[in-house]
Amino acid sequence: MIAKGLHQSVDRGFEAEQVPFLKRLVETPSCSREREDVEAAARVLDEQADALGLSIERVPDPTGVYADHRVYVTPAGESAPRCLALVGHVDTVFPRSMGFFGFERDGDVARGPGVLDMKSGLSSIFFALAAQPDPLAVPVRVVINSDEEVGSPSSAPLFERVSARTTEALVFEAGRAEDALITCRKGAGGFTATARGRAAHSGLAHAEGVNAIAALALAIGRVEALTDYARGVTFNVGLVEGGTSANTVPGEASCRIDCRYIHPEDRDWAGEALREAVEGAPLGGRLEGAQLTLDGRFHRPAMVPTDANRALLARYARHAVAVGLGHGEAPLQGGGSDANILASHGVPCIDGLGPSGHGVHRTDERISLDSLRRRTQALARFLADPG
Repeated sequence: MIAKGLHQSVDRGFEAEQVPFLKRLVETPSCSREREDVEAAARVLDEQADALGLSIERVPDPTGVYADHRVYVTPAGESAPRCLALVGHVDTVFPRSMGFFGFERDGDVARGPGVLDMKSGLSSIFFALAAQPDPLAVPVRVVINSDEEVGSPSSAPLFERVSARTTEALVFEAGRAEDALITCRKGAGGFTATARGRAAHSGLAHAEGVNAIAALALAIGRVEALTDYARGVTFNVGLVEGGTSANTVPGEASCRIDCRYIHPEDRDWAGEALREAVEGAPLGGRLEGAQLTLDGRFHRPAMVPTDANRALLARYARHAVAVGLGHGEAPLQGGGSDANILASHGVPCIDGLGPSGHGVHRTDERISLDSLRRRTQALARFLADPG
């Protein structure tokens, strides 16, 4: 009877309240680096949390670059030494300059910036709570950050703090094929290699120049050679910049490097190998005098599959099945999320609890509204009966 009542509660509020809430949230731009926009979107969440009676903690970014992060807590969550965390992010990858705005609906399909990644997932958190007979009696903490799409540089300390009071975490990134849930993700790092040479006019004083692009090219070849598919470690040079004109020996050049790894023990190896490939690149002849340096960090630890992750998946899965969703375990994911950070602090996590859809990070981003309704029902059931 309780489950039936939860289903009915979600259904009653879905078209009347949840979809309009999602529309408003999607129509509020929130690119990570456009602070005031993200803050405006977060205030939409604040209103919903306040209406539910949740306490609201705003956690500022010390640098002032990103909008405040939010932690919403029920009274039952406040009084519990540790409780369940529901985790999401309000930022998106779409700057205003892209001109991608608005929320569109065509039957079951809803489109718009961030509708899949991950504003629909956020809506399911609040409306699954709202469906409870007494939302304030559910021991839960809702953690929403504003910088996930850029690697969570500001919110990582918040997740470390929250993890000490967290039993388990559900993360609401976009749903995967056949509703499979995520228990493991690759670790990731972002780095910049910079070459500094000496600029000169290529016609009048070519011999006086030291070509930074040529020096960087040597390092790039060494970096790309480090990729080891058998080991599960990849390096990708994805962006190269340098030079000022075709008739100038370039004095500076740089490239951005993405590194991914599967096994936690390979993180240190990958970092050391990358530094040696860049800073140890042999430079002689006309390149003598160039300098190569590497900056950056690993921002996502690997999330490994554990017995605790899989036990949490099994408990959630019975509710997913009950509302007509799939319930399998997704394969290893190459992309990272905040589940990586929480898992590294020993918190059992499952991820991918958002609805199904397509076009993540693209201007055709879209979701199935029926999938969102079912995801909200499954979460409502889990909150009422997590055991």
